[in-house]
Formats: sequence, C-alpha cells, structure tokens
Amino acid sequence: MDDAPDAHGAGGGYAAAMLAKAFLTHETHPDPAVRERAAVRVERWRQVLARALDGSATYGSATPLPGIPDWVTLDVATGGFATGDLLAGGPLTPYERELAATLSGIAPGNERRDLNAWFLSEAGVARLQDSLARGDYRIEVPEEAVLAVAAWLLGQGLADAARELVAVVAPFFDRLRFFPAPGSADDASGADIHVSTAGDVAARLSSLPAQPRIAAQRAAVLTLLPHYDRAVALFLETVEDDWPCRRYPQDWIPRAQALTNEINAAQDSGQSPAGTSRRHRHKRELFDLLAQCAQDAAGLTGRQVGRIRRIVRDFVAAHGEPRSAEHEALRQRQREEVSAVGFHEIARLVAARLQGHPQSAGVHDLAPVLAPLSATEAATLQLPPGEPVPAPIARRAQRCQSGTLADLVAQGLITSPDFLATLTPQITSGLQGGGFDDAALRTLYSACYRAFRRRRSLLLLNLERQASFDRLPWIAALEDLRRPARQDADAARAALTEIAELALASFPHAPVPNKLLRELHALAERAQWTLPLVDEVAADIFMGRFGRKFLEAAQCAAALLGDSLYTRYFDIDASQVLALPLPRKSRGDDADAFGRLCAARAGVQPGFGQVGANGMVIEQQQILTTQNLAVLVKDAGLDAALRGHYGQMAVAGFEWICARHQMKIHDWHACVRMTRNTAYAWRQVLFFLSMMPQAEQAAAIVAMDAHFQAQSGAFRNRFEPIMRGLHLAADGQRLPQHDAGPQGARVFRGWFNTRHWLLDGLH
Repeated sequence: MDDAPDAHGAGGGYAAAMLAKAFLTHETHPDPAVRERAAVRVERWRQVLARALDGSATYGSATPLPGIPDWVTLDVATGGFATGDLLAGGPLTPYERELAATLSGIAPGNERRDLNAWFLSEAGVARLQDSLARGDYRIEVPEEAVLAVAAWLLGQGLADAARELVAVVAPFFDRLRFFPAPGSADDASGADIHVSTAGDVAARLSSLPAQPRIAAQRAAVLTLLPHYDRAVALFLETVEDDWPCRRYPQDWIPRAQALTNEINAAQDSGQSPAGTSRRHRHKRELFDLLAQCAQDAAGLTGRQVGRIRRIVRDFVAAHGEPRSAEHEALRQRQREEVSAVGFHEIARLVAARLQGHPQSAGVHDLAPVLAPLSATEAATLQLPPGEPVPAPIARRAQRCQSGTLADLVAQGLITSPDFLATLTPQITSGLQGGGFDDAALRTLYSACYRAFRRRRSLLLLNLERQASFDRLPWIAALEDLRRPARQDADAARAALTEIAELALASFPHAPVPNKLLRELHALAERAQWTLPLVDEVAADIFMGRFGRKFLEAAQCAAALLGDSLYTRYFDIDASQVLALPLPRKSRGDDADAFGRLCAARAGVQPGFGQVGANGMVIEQQQILTTQNLAVLVKDAGLDAALRGHYGQMAVAGFEWICARHQMKIHDWHACVRMTRNTAYAWRQVLFFLSMMPQAEQAAAIVAMDAHFQAQSGAFRNRFEPIMRGLHLAADGQRLPQHDAGPQGARVFRGWFNTRHWLLDGLH
C-alpha cells in the first residue's frame, strides 16, 4: 500500500484513455475548430503516454522530467501529467526572431542561447533596465523575468547576486527564454480587477461572426424561398382538373430548366440552406421533382405526381398562391425581419469604442461604451439614432468591467469559486510585492507572481509538494532585500479573510478549490499566519496517508463544533479526535493515527489504485476536517463576518442541492459526480447550521423544509431519508453511519464501494 507506483501505474492508463477520447473527438466531431483543438490534445497525450510507457518521465514527482529542475515551467496536461514541453522553450517567438535579425553575432540555430547572452551585455542590460523603468514588458511565464531581475540587481550594485543567479540558469540558455517581450506589465492595483482586458474584449467583439442561425434564416428568405415560390408557380401552371403535370405551356420546359440551374448553383455556392436542413426537405423534394420533370416529364410516376400535388396544395393553403397579395405581404414581412442589422455589426462598433481605453487593463466606467448608438454610428448601419446595444453584446463587453471581487460576483461575472481563483492573483500579486522600496521591482515581482500562478499543478504522490514561488532562484535572490512592514502582514490578512469570506458566502455549496487555496496559503505565509488549510486529495492517486496539517485541521474542527448538529449527524467523537497524537516525521505505526481513524470510519482499507475505497477514506477526512470551513471560521476569524449569514448560506446551499438532483442527467458517471458534489454541499449546509444559535438553526431548517416540500414528488421520495436524518440530529440524536437509522434516516455520503442507495431506480 505504501509503495510508490511506477510510471505505468501513475500515467499510462489515464493517458491512454485521454488519448483515445481526444482522438475520437478529432475523428468524429462535426465542428472543424473543435477537431483542430482535439488534434493538439492528441499530440499532447501521445507525448504523455510515450513517456509513461518508456519510463522517461517520473509521474508523481515534483521533477517528473530528468534533468529539469522544479523551477522550470512545464507544459502540463489534464490530471497533472507533464508532456515534456517547456513553456519558456519551444520554437522561437516572433519577438525573438525579430530581435535576432537586428543584432549582430546571433548564430543561426543558436538564436535563443545568443539572445540570452546578449541581454547580459552592456547594451542588453541597459535595454532591460529601461524596460523596467517604463514598465513596457510582459511576463507570460516566470522564467522570462530572470534576466530582468539580474539587470535590476546590477543596477543596485549587487553584481555578485546577479552572477550567482545567472550561473543557475546559464545551463538552460540554449533551451529557455529568460527575457521578457515588449508589452505592458499590467501592474495590478490591488483593489479593482477585471475578468478580461479591454483589448481582449475588443478583439473578441471585432471577430464575432454572424450568428449561423440568423445567417441561415437570411439565406432562406433571400434565396431559398424565392426559388421555392417560382417552383410552386411553375407547377401551378401545369394543373388541370386539380392535378399538376397535366398540361405544359409552350415555354415551360426552358423556364423549369433555367430555375433548376439557378437552384443547383445556389446550393453549390452555399447560398441556399436547402441541402442540409430537415425543415427544408419538402422544398428539396419539390426541386428534385422539378428537375426530373424538366428533363423527362413523361417519366414521372403517379406517386411522384401525387407528391407534387400534396406539396403545392399545402403551400397554397399556408401562404396563398405565389404573387397573390397575401403571399407578397408574407414575403415582405420576412424580408424586413432578416434585413435587421446583425449583432456582429454592432459588436464592431462597441469594439471601436473600447479602443479608446488602455488595452491591457479593465474599464471602470462602461456607460459610454454601452451607450445607445450615436447618429453617426446609427447612420453607418442604417439604423435610427438611439438604438440600444443588444444585451448579448453588452454582456460580452461587461467582461472588461473593473471593480472589486464582490462587485464582479454581484454582477454575475464570477460564477464559481474556481473562476474566482483565476482572478485573485490580480489582487494578491500586489500584496506579494510588499516590502520592496523600488516601484519598478514591485511591478516586476507582481508580474512574475501572476505568471507563476498560471502554472498548472503537477500530479504528486507520497505527500510531495508543488514548487513554491519563493523557491524560484530569481525570486529567492530578491527575498533577502525585502523589508516587510507590519502593514504588509495586516494587508495580507485582510485580503485572505475578504477572499475567503466572499468564496463561502457567494458559493456556500462549493468547497474552496485547490487553486484558490494556493492563494490563501500564499497570503497566510505573507501574513506570517499559520493556518492548517488542507488541499482536496484525488482518490485515484491517494497513497493511504495524510500529512500533519490534516489532523491539525480536524482538531480545529473538533474544538469548534463539539457536540453539535454536525458531529451528531456524522457521529464524530470530538474528544477522540482531540486526543490523537500529531504525526511524527517517521513513518512508524504512530505516524498517521488520523489516517487510520478515517479508514476505520469508512470501514475500508485504502491503497493506490483502489479508487472507491480511497474515496471513502478521503471523504471521512473531509468530514472530520470540514475541508477548511472550521479553520477559516475559527482560526482565520471569519465567524464574525459570517455570523449573520449562516442561515441564508445553509438555505442557499440546500436549494442548490435540490436543483442539481432534479436535473435530467442521462449519463451514469455524471449522476455519480452529481451525487458526490451534492454530498459535499450537504456537509457544508450542516456546518453552517451548526454555527447558528438554536432558534436560528430551527428557523433555517423550517425554511429548508418548506423548499423541500415544493419540489417534485420523485425527488422528495429519494431524499426523504436524508431530511429525516437532519431532523434527528437537530433533535439531539446520533445517526448510524452505514445503515438506515430510526424512521429510515440515512447519512448522506458521496462515496460508496457499492451502488449508491440514492441512485437506485435512476438508471
């Protein structure tokens, strides 16, 4: 159980499955853009699988590629598997090619090595120092800051520190890019953030294509329907005694042949949608019959004539005869409807308005950008002045709205804690630069931090840890120069509590994701604040042990919750948890008493590859630790801020659970994932209820009951045992954890090593 898996076990099977999935998408998906993206994934997973099978990568290690230190930014596929590519390496960038062409002494084939060396020359250092002073550079991957840091050190007279830094990275001069490209450093303000920059939004709006549905509708009205009208009119000319194809005017055949040629040409050029849409099958059928009639009218069968009669009669009944007043009025209305300006044309006007704002930042005031069209703008599109910007275009533009995290959550621009995690570096990067007197260095440090936070996490086994920002050699060279003040630590504490409070209050159903936890960890370290925040552990790579901080988090939860609804529902003996010894560095019998308690509560033994058993043990860990809720509420002091909101959070979390369980999900694995996610949310609901005084707790449960009774009968029948368990725990009873309790009450857990009782009858 404690042996580390080999490369095959850690990566081969997963990589093979992902490769097959990407290949299937590449071969079968109807959208060319999707197939193209799938082709990229196929190549990446091919690399991962090859390395897993030949043992050239040690998946599960913090340094999976031989000879590549942990400070190098790797290309990482889903699941934490390094593909073998280095993000600061690969083909030369356009800037590198352009710069190499302007400098002497750059040898073909060795451009990257020579360019790195040139930035250590007097001219190169001067260019970097000038860029730092003006802030006209971009750091996309952390390595691109190395020589800029060296140039700053040289400017401060710290030549020895610069030489030591260069000595560390010099062996990679031929492979990696250690200098930034021109651009904007996009210095974060630390207060206002944005989902996208004005430049990014303007680019998306400018390239917004015409809506396919509207384009098809326009093609149908302007091309297909006129052809259809003419075909019907031609067949009406042949009607005698209520049957078509009985007589043919003298010039009928040439006119039918000419129309057939026009129809074929329109379909070949893509101007007519008749060839693909099911709704146009009658038109396509009539066109085919017209072509046959024009070529050999005598060869039509009785069945074919009957089909012509039916199609023509249905047309006349629905729309009137072609060229009649009724029919012409209908076609005129349709032409007016499709002649409206497309959203993509208005999107280009909004994009032009955004060009007047800084392209690398957000926009504080979007009112002028989203104002109704001016007379000049309206005239270019032949619209009346004052035409409003359509809501779909306004929503796209609002992605560059600047504001606080709370503002963006309230506006619906941040819709999950995972997305919240991608934006927090805009705030925390400014705090990470605290303690440096030089403004240019603070900007560089912050830009490098944001680039580091874009790195994808590696798959790690045996309790290994991801590389930390302060261990990057060029960042470590700066840390001794920091003079942190008390206000820097206070600011980090304030940011941590603000971000954590927003995540819990806005998304009470969701755990704090690992990506956001990394930001909270970094803020806690900057604040010199010891918080045992625990990451979510993956069941497929769990090695059967938990680190020290997991027990610390569990003991924090036990001390906070004591005898409460939560501990009664999950039958937790708080005194037992508090009495567990903290694990020592050794791996003897006493090394992981907490892990053994989790396994005993789950009733299984974990082991690598035993996903079901591992998931059950990990879930018990999450129950005992509350997966960071107790640490944030008790140790990080969020209780004061959340105290008046626990009831609202509990009810909101329960409403989310009810909605998810009533979604129409046809895939079995999706049902399993939904059940696990809602079990997670249920634990958080119970925690919030447990933090409330008795009277408020009872009122919240009444509100939950009222919402529950308003749901579908099928859902209520399935979920009723869980609600009974809630009421028993609220009344002071402890529940059996693996079997039905009094009145059929059940404990809601997400992981089982057999079929989940909650899913019986669904599939």
